[in-house]
Amino acid sequence: MRLLFLPLVLVACHSAPAATPASVVERFYAASIASGASGAPSAEDLAVLSPFLSDSLKSLLGAARRLYEAARVQAPEDKPPFADGSLFSSLFEGPTTVSVVGDAARGSTHAVTVRMTNTGAVPPVSWTDLVLVVQEHGRFVIEDIEYGADWDFANKGTLRSSLASALLNR
Repeated sequence: MRLLFLPLVLVACHSAPAATPASVVERFYAASIASGASGAPSAEDLAVLSPFLSDSLKSLLGAARRLYEAARVQAPEDKPPFADGSLFSSLFEGPTTVSVVGDAARGSTHAVTVRMTNTGAVPPVSWTDLVLVVQEHGRFVIEDIEYGADWDFANKGTLRSSLASALLNR
């Protein structure tokens, strides 16, 4: 039985396409949109998204979730930080579709440009964000997201700076 299994594993590994920065970003957003996660990801959502994230970004998102949970306990009548909204895009409601439109190397970092659209808005809203991808533990992972939308209530700056700022101010 073991001898039959080994060739199947070798064929599966050999035929699997190598992950690229663009494919990591595409798979991350497909998982993120499918999960419907809003605000700081739950432990379950973070487990689904973790394969696509750098260790330090996972740590920040975990800290954001812990802050959310602690605030809910301390003041159940108040809305806790990171309660809702898309952390992974410029638009609070998040995208319904995402497509990679570019991948440029910046030294050891890949800047993957994504075109996002929320088709639930009337009219639909589109914008461009930049996803920064690095190699960690021999694979490509998302290190940060630069928000690119320019409307008044868009997320501004980067995901990491937004998380760090909110966590430091608590």
